[in-house]
This record gives sequence, structure tokens and C-alpha cells, in this order.
Amino acid sequence: MIVRRAVTGTAILAALGCAPAAAGPIHIYRTGPQFCPHDRAPDSPRITAAQAIERALALLPDHFCGPTWFVSGCDAEPEFAENAWRVFVRQYKLRDGARDFGGLEHTYVVLDRVGNCYANIPGTVEGSTHE
Repeated sequence: MIVRRAVTGTAILAALGCAPAAAGPIHIYRTGPQFCPHDRAPDSPRITAAQAIERALALLPDHFCGPTWFVSGCDAEPEFAENAWRVFVRQYKLRDGARDFGGLEHTYVVLDRVGNCYANIPGTVEGSTHE
């Protein structure tokens, strides 16, 4: 399930036709036990960077990391801060043996220290907000 949450109430008014079309940014979260489970005991041992990556990749939609015609794989970069893991995952397409990230998606998965999901946040297509 994908949930959209407005940063401001203006987006809701815009959807109802009560405000200008440029209502502001919308944040999107993947929710539900398949995308953001809370199934680990809080007193479990802290997971490692490798385990955070493995957990984050397992919580992405099917075929996010390919292989598909457009996506060859994903890179994942974990960061531990404030007693939580943030894993940045971005798709790539192999072109002439090099990883090309252009025009593909990225996502963030935020986990607590034991691997329970805080947030699973899809990103936008790289460069889509730049002209």
C-alpha cells in the first residue's frame, strides 16, 4: 500500500478544488507489513550495516532492483545515526559495463537499531525536479 501525506493542508484544499493547483509537496510512504514491518523485539541485538542493507532491500517492491529491461540492479548505502539506520537505495542500468543512474528511481528505508521499520520512502526519478 502507498500512502500520500500532504505537508500542508493546502494540498487537501487543492484536491477539493478550493485552492490553486500548486498546493505544495506531497510525501509518499510505503506502509503495511510487507513494506514497513515492526516484527522484531525491541531488546534484540543491534543489526549491522550489512544486515540493514539486506533488510532494506527485502522491504522494497518486487523487481525494484531488477533485473528488468530498465533496471540492472541497485546500490545501497547505509548510515547509522541517532540510534537508527537510514539506507539509501538507488537503481542503476549497466551501460558499457558502467552503472548509469540517470532517469532511474531511488528510495530510503529507515530502520530502528534492531531492524524494525520507521519509514519506507520512495524517491523521485533522478533529476525530475531539475530542468
